[in-house]
Amino acid sequence: MTIAELREGCKDAGNNQITDNAAPTVVADEPSASSPVETRLQSEKSTQDNPFVITPHKMNYVLFASYESDPNTAPYSGIAPSDNLLDNTEIEFQLSLKVPVMEDLFGGIGNVYMAYTNHSYWQAYNKPISSPFRETNHEPEAFLDLKSDWTLFGWRNPLNRFSIVHQSNGQSGNLSRSWNRLYAQFILQRGDMVLSIKPWYRIPEDEEDDDNPDIDDFLGHGELAGVYKNGHHTYNFMLRNNFRNDNKGAVELGWTFPLYGRLRGYMKYFNGYGESLIDYNAKSHRLGFGIALTDWL
Repeated sequence: MTIAELREGCKDAGNNQITDNAAPTVVADEPSASSPVETRLQSEKSTQDNPFVITPHKMNYVLFASYESDPNTAPYSGIAPSDNLLDNTEIEFQLSLKVPVMEDLFGGIGNVYMAYTNHSYWQAYNKPISSPFRETNHEPEAFLDLKSDWTLFGWRNPLNRFSIVHQSNGQSGNLSRSWNRLYAQFILQRGDMVLSIKPWYRIPEDEEDDDNPDIDDFLGHGELAGVYKNGHHTYNFMLRNNFRNDNKGAVELGWTFPLYGRLRGYMKYFNGYGESLIDYNAKSHRLGFGIALTDWL
């Protein structure tokens, strides 16, 4: 081998080493044009293994001024000294989270979750009665989410949910309220509009253990809800009706809008029955203002 050949061989070996040690080129997947529902599911998936992140279930919010036009004092009859013990304005907040239990079932389309929602009404401005929590509803549930891809009249069905849920206000005696349900929830979406059809079945209880045997008369057997996302603004509604001659039901309207960073303003209006368990059989007329920590979409 000549000196020239030896030099050429060393040169080729050096070039190969540089090529082998070079950082590999990573081609990121192009983000697909996703619907609002799919965008939320992808965001949850990307953070659910992070131990410092709590995955939201329902909305999380604080209404610093939640005004009820006619507070329901009937449950406190014989307990409180006055019929005028409740302030019209209170703080209302909801904390809701979920954790995955089993994932990628049925060929990757199914996930099982455990969830908990706390919905509280705090008479924070009512100093004469020591600012108590008027009502807190606890709602643990377990549910199966199944992804779908069928369409109907231009509406896509990306997700269906099947759940067992318990709801209680944690009270005893005459103030105790609770019920157990099975529900199915069918999600439909078209553009930036999402609809939720949610029928339920109340699990029967023994008569002596039933705190509210007529709750179906006021909350019915299901609800229709919807969310419309328009840029940075989100509008939502909820409708319920018992479909009886007395025509008891409820309507809820909400609007979230940007404030600062992740904080969003939230305005909520409710009119009807069943806003809370203690008031399930009393009509509420409420308007609240505050902040949303997490939104529907």
